[in-house]
Amino acid sequence: MSVIIQITNTTINYVAIGLMIFIILFSVGMVVFFLLSRKRITLADLDVRDIKIKAQEDVLAATLLTQDRERTRVARELHDEISAKLNVISLNASLLNDKTLEHQDRELLLARIQTATRKTLENTRRLAHDLLPPVLEKFGLGQAITEFVDSIHNGQLLITYTCDWDEETLTTEDQLHTYRIVQELFNNSIKYSEATQIELSLITAVNRRMTYRDNGIGFQETGSVGLGTSNINSRVFILGGIMTLETSINNGVFYIFDFQTNAPMTYD
Repeated sequence: MSVIIQITNTTINYVAIGLMIFIILFSVGMVVFFLLSRKRITLADLDVRDIKIKAQEDVLAATLLTQDRERTRVARELHDEISAKLNVISLNASLLNDKTLEHQDRELLLARIQTATRKTLENTRRLAHDLLPPVLEKFGLGQAITEFVDSIHNGQLLITYTCDWDEETLTTEDQLHTYRIVQELFNNSIKYSEATQIELSLITAVNRRMTYRDNGIGFQETGSVGLGTSNINSRVFILGGIMTLETSINNGVFYIFDFQTNAPMTYD
């Protein structure tokens, strides 16, 4: 009888030891599984972060490229147009000091000076308008876009434009970036899309939203983007917005820009 009890106790001990070993191995396995899962999650988070950082770097690079191109254009305008005409004015003004000049020659020099001065003023106003449209500064985004639309409206292009944004919530920088986006959209349609109809709406619902549609030839979306689209992306990023584009061959383009209304957009 004692032998049977001893065997039973031994069996129980073995079962207990086996159960303990199983629990330990199971616990170790769960810890390893948890650590591996955390590692995979961490790596996935790092990949997402790297993608976001890369996107931000691309937008920043595009923004800097846009700024450099704009500075180059302004410098060229100053040198080729304004500076050159000022040199003409200076040269002709110096010739007027010649006491031996006949009246007819003096009148011709004065006419040249007046012409060069008028063209210089026109170029200066145009350059200043490109940098910051006076209407935008004085009357706001809605009027600035209205003036821009009126300047390109013709019998071959039907443009529908509406705006109900509260411009008081927007800084001058916000309005200027939005204005540049609109300019880029219209320029793309006029240059490349062969569109005959364009619709632009700036509406306020849950978010501040801008939509743009044309009936042009559209294009096939690819991973690469042109400079115009890159400029738009850069400004949308600066404004803290989201851009959605729907397009395909022969189906025009449809852009949706969403900006948060619960906080003013800021320029970084």
